[in-house]
Amino acid sequence: MIKLSILIPAYNVEQWLPRCLNSILAQNTEDVEIIIVDDGSTDSTLQCAKKISAKRNNINVFSKKNEGVGAARNFLLDKAQGEYIWFVDSDDYIVDGCLTSILAELSGELDLLSVSYNDVQLRSFEGRGIDYIKEHLINGYLWSKIIKRRIIEKASIHFESKRCSQEDWFFLMHVYPLLDYVKQIPLKAYIYCDDNKQSVMRGIGVEHKKKLVADSLETICNFKLFINEIRNEPYVEVYEKWMNTSVAGFLYSLFPIDYSLREIKRDIGIFREKGIYPAGKTGQNKIDFFLKVVNHEGLYLFLVKLYRRLRIKES
Repeated sequence: MIKLSILIPAYNVEQWLPRCLNSILAQNTEDVEIIIVDDGSTDSTLQCAKKISAKRNNINVFSKKNEGVGAARNFLLDKAQGEYIWFVDSDDYIVDGCLTSILAELSGELDLLSVSYNDVQLRSFEGRGIDYIKEHLINGYLWSKIIKRRIIEKASIHFESKRCSQEDWFFLMHVYPLLDYVKQIPLKAYIYCDDNKQSVMRGIGVEHKKKLVADSLETICNFKLFINEIRNEPYVEVYEKWMNTSVAGFLYSLFPIDYSLREIKRDIGIFREKGIYPAGKTGQNKIDFFLKVVNHEGLYLFLVKLYRRLRIKES
């Protein structure tokens, strides 16, 4: 049986895909399959993937119409055959030599392995998923998690297919409580890069940014519904703090973008109606101070207007 499926969604990454694939293929890929799906790229991403895969027998390349990263990840999950799955973004890469160490950790009992990334060294942990949550060790970085595929399939967990952002952490929040055995290690295995200015999270254009805002709004609202469903679980307080942190990030992100005050009022009204705004505490002093200010809608709108006026004067 294949031990690990490395799953790579790709869209317009002809410049970065070779770096990603070469970082994997330079290592021991015995018991590893690599699956790439081109999500309707308009550049030569598909041709690039096929050229590299032609030299190896453990790479499968697929193409589909463009539907966003959530749908692409669901497609990859359906194709995976490995006991474990690891989502790697096509414009990032993995650290030389890490695969041997990761494969050695993937025993049959392990449900999720969390690895370190860039210059962030995670502290070691072994235990249940619920304890992993309660110790505030969770994050939304899908690419730093190697997950047993059976856990996902048994619970029928999928990515929200219409999202172009935020779908990764929402997916993980459904996975964490199901895990009997989680292991987090300080092994530096993943390099998250920010040199792709065309990526989903760094794309430019008013409509694109508004799509990101809409995705964030809907994901937070859906997460609130999920929290209501797990109200009696021992980890619900941690999830509420996560939601409040997400609300803070959402409100902060609206300061610099071309998003009207009318649109901001509308979104705050949606949050208020669902019991999300005013936001509660996060347990992080700086964020809690920010929320204490912006939880007053009038003051928040005034600060947004002031920020934008000062920015215009500076330009």
